[in-house]
Amino acid sequence: MRLKPRLTATEHVGAPAGSGAGEWLATAPPIEDPPIAMPSIWRRVRRDAVWLGGGSFAIVAAQLGFRSILVVVLVPASYGRLSLILSLYNTVFLIGASGLPNSVARYISVSNPSEDAGIVRSAIRAGVWPTGVAAAAIAIVAGLLLETPVAGLLAAIGLSSMVYSLLTAGILRGRGRVAAAASIQPIAAVAEVGPLAVLWLSGVTLTPLSAFAVFCAGNVVGLLAGVVCTARSAPAPAPRASTDAIPSPRELLGFSMWLGAATIGVAVMPLIMRFAAALDSYAVVAVVDVALVLLSVPQRVGTVIVQAVIPHATRALRGSRLGLTISPKEHLVMVLPFVVLAAVVAFTPAVGSLFSLLGRPGYAKGADYLALALLAGPARVLYGLVQGILVAHGDGRFLARNSLTITAVASAAIFAAAALGSTKVAFVAFVIACWAVYVRGLARVRHLDEAGTLTPSAG
Repeated sequence: MRLKPRLTATEHVGAPAGSGAGEWLATAPPIEDPPIAMPSIWRRVRRDAVWLGGGSFAIVAAQLGFRSILVVVLVPASYGRLSLILSLYNTVFLIGASGLPNSVARYISVSNPSEDAGIVRSAIRAGVWPTGVAAAAIAIVAGLLLETPVAGLLAAIGLSSMVYSLLTAGILRGRGRVAAAASIQPIAAVAEVGPLAVLWLSGVTLTPLSAFAVFCAGNVVGLLAGVVCTARSAPAPAPRASTDAIPSPRELLGFSMWLGAATIGVAVMPLIMRFAAALDSYAVVAVVDVALVLLSVPQRVGTVIVQAVIPHATRALRGSRLGLTISPKEHLVMVLPFVVLAAVVAFTPAVGSLFSLLGRPGYAKGADYLALALLAGPARVLYGLVQGILVAHGDGRFLARNSLTITAVASAAIFAAAALGSTKVAFVAFVIACWAVYVRGLARVRHLDEAGTLTPSAG
């Protein structure tokens, strides 16, 4: 995005010879200054994305360590039950979060110090009922699968702690405390895997219930860390703000629910692709799953970019100090490496050789799926920037409609292709859907910019 040319009546060149400067300035039309290039928001968020990305991948590493220990100490049947609970836990918490961390980051990023405390109180109250619903759901599942009400109680406490620790991270991002925000979830993850490793190495017999208790306790530690960081970063007391400047819990929750719907719309597409592959065979499901695991890396990067962009974009929309689109050159820099890697995967025996070394040559036929997943990768990363800008604008309804509509259409195409016997065509439809979500979002940003309405709204 560039500033529109600025007109000036004081800087002119080439006055006619022999004419008075004052007379010429009075009659000559003003000329346009050259367009002023605005710094891209892409460059502004790089440092924050590094902090948040480092925290995100630290969580992944800790989770892998946690599950690795469980694989070693638990028999397959016990591990299977616990892993099912953990998988549901990491899905159900989206209901509790409901986009609230990103919402509160948006509002706080442009608030006055006098409004900060009021926004935090509204956010805490807004999260009560979605967190309660999510906690009740996971409590029932955990109690049934582990066959004890204690597991249900632990699940409710742990999930509630996870949701509100994410909320504290959103508050910290809004205040510009990105390093602190990025540390909350890694602290929780270390508090999960560390005690579990100590218990394992000390020879204590671990059960699914005790391992789950350690997991939930780690979430409580994460919440405590978030509360401490939030309290320490609170702005100095200021004159009391007008309540009109502070969103009510209902307004905050309403906007957050749209963001949650948009997130779910995007997150469910890989699951749909896996179910469609099952129409062929479970062997194909395994191959498709490997490709989707690869795609989860740029998907996670996109999520990090959303978190990094929202505060900067919200401030920029108020002050028009940043360009809120990506240049063609930046698009090329992002897309080209993925295209090159996709070509290497599709047209060389590299994938086959790798899986042969691992003793799984049957996965070699997944090279085409891996290449397609790489082609979808840039869309997942770039969508993070578009999503962050539209969240800053308050366009949650568009985000939800965009992702849910495309997911619905793509689901029909994916299942139709799979039912007709071509899972590969179904995967192509999946890749197209990934790009469609991004392209429509980018078009929305450009439309708002050209219409002169790219300014923060109430959502």
